[in-house]
Amino acid sequence: MTVVSQKYLPERSTILLMAGAFLCYTGMYAVRKAFLAGQYLEMEFYGMDFKTVLVISQVLGYMFSKFVGIKLVSEMTSNKRATSLVALVGFGLLMLLAFAILPISLKPFALFLNGLPLGMVFGLVFSYLEGRKNTELLAAALSATFIFSTGFVKTVGLWLMQDFGVGEFIMPFLTGLLFFPLFLVSVRMLSSSQQRSAEDLSLRSERLPMDARQRMDFLRKHGLVFSGLVVVYVLLTIVRDFRDNFMVEFWAELGMQGNPELITLTEIPVAVFVLLIAAFGVLIRDNRKAFDYGVYLSIACCIGIVLLTMLFEKGAMSPIWWMVINGVGLYLPYILFHCLIFERFIAMLRFTGNVGFLFYTADALGYTGSVGVMLFKEFSDSQVTWVNFLGDLNQIAGTIMTAVCIITLFLIHGKSKKQPEFALNT
Repeated sequence: MTVVSQKYLPERSTILLMAGAFLCYTGMYAVRKAFLAGQYLEMEFYGMDFKTVLVISQVLGYMFSKFVGIKLVSEMTSNKRATSLVALVGFGLLMLLAFAILPISLKPFALFLNGLPLGMVFGLVFSYLEGRKNTELLAAALSATFIFSTGFVKTVGLWLMQDFGVGEFIMPFLTGLLFFPLFLVSVRMLSSSQQRSAEDLSLRSERLPMDARQRMDFLRKHGLVFSGLVVVYVLLTIVRDFRDNFMVEFWAELGMQGNPELITLTEIPVAVFVLLIAAFGVLIRDNRKAFDYGVYLSIACCIGIVLLTMLFEKGAMSPIWWMVINGVGLYLPYILFHCLIFERFIAMLRFTGNVGFLFYTADALGYTGSVGVMLFKEFSDSQVTWVNFLGDLNQIAGTIMTAVCIITLFLIHGKSKKQPEFALNT
């Protein structure tokens, strides 16, 4: 049972939670994403591109982790979070050491084991943040890692290779090791944060572990609307993950492989803009209005990535501007799901449960789709370049997401008309 403080959440605790969440997930990203700084050229794995095999192997492990997380994260009690976080990321780091020393044929297996525990880290970190009056602000700090830290850890990896002569295979372990002390400090920061206040509970809802019966009850009552949200989230995950995994290849194709700092610098304006817009949701107290705000912004972004990709393909937009604006169009709705949409959906329903179940159901399917797209790219004998393939994904996914968002809004508006008490749960 959640322990409730009768005082409002102090500003100091809010800052502690924001900093802890950002540093914690950055530490995890250093263990998960640093290997992407390597290109692993002139290597094949049974006729397949070696880097693609490595990415698929890790994402498969990450995907299985999401399916396991549907149960483990949604049922996790607060007294086990910190130990679980350290154990999961510590194991992932050890698998990077295995990646460095194992023969080529076993390196994909090491990355599969590296990804296997890491998929549960987000849910455990978010469980410290959800259900608070300022969850959007707290989650924005966590979500900043999706944009800034993923580029930053790759920049550190490239820096180790280019300036210190570190090999591609040991580089991921050394990068993760550099960030690990900060990760340990961040877990301590999260663990020392205050519990939810009475005001938090009155504005949102109680956040408790969910067993199998409660999860099925949620799906029976709200499964149709949730399915629409999941479809959008899955497509966002596929496109965002592809853009993130092959960022080095995109810049190489665009003739800018000699500027490793570009990966970080182009993501900074994306992060700042996206997080400011997402964090604005904390000012909207009405849960229904905040939910609608998130979905309307998602529709605008989906339409935007389709139109702007068309301009880029016609030569009316520079590659750098396209990558920046494309990042905004993908990351804003993706982060709105993490900061606002799922959080306010639970709060609007006044459902006694946790967001972890929603995230891990959507994430498990999202990374399944991500693996499927990468396998299609590898085995379809397509000669489409990395950049053009990303452009095609943008246009197909953007069109589908726009339609599904509109249908989802109609469904939830219809639900509120049939059930007046649902519309009043704000």
